[in-house]
Formats: sequence, C-alpha cells, structure tokens
Amino acid sequence: MGKVAGRYMKPDKQFGKLNYRKLAVLSSLVLMLPSSIAVGLFLGYLLDKLFGCQPWLLLVFTILGIISGFYSLIKGLNKFKDNEKDG
Repeated sequence: MGKVAGRYMKPDKQFGKLNYRKLAVLSSLVLMLPSSIAVGLFLGYLLDKLFGCQPWLLLVFTILGIISGFYSLIKGLNKFKDNEKDG
C-alpha cells in the first residue's frame, strides 16, 4: 500500500490488470516489425541458397518482410487505439 497525503491507498486490482494487459499488447506490437523482417531475411537466405540466385531473393523477401511488419504494426496499433476508446 502506498501513502498519499497522509492516507493509505488500496491497490486497485482492475487497474493493475488493465495495465498488464496493455503492457502485453504493446510488447507484442514492439516485436512485430523485427520478427517480420527476420522471417523475410531467413526465407530469402534459404531460397537464395536453394536456387543459387544470390542476392535477389534475399532482397525481395527482406522488402516483403519490412512491408509485412509495418502493415501488422499499423493494424495492431489501430486495434489498440480502438480498444482504448471502447474501454
């Protein structure tokens, strides 16, 4: 319990749960962009090794990973913003 202006505050359980939920959603949003880029890099690298056309598939899949990451990030941020308005 924290002390504010001579009074003790009781922890608000609902407030704490909402903060942890928001933190979880935001942390997943933070990981969307780098993970999409990493998947694009990995797939491009493997396909380049398989077909022997370096570095073209690596570049194409990296760009697709970046586009996919930004799309997912924007979509997730809009969903988070809509949830903020509702609740």
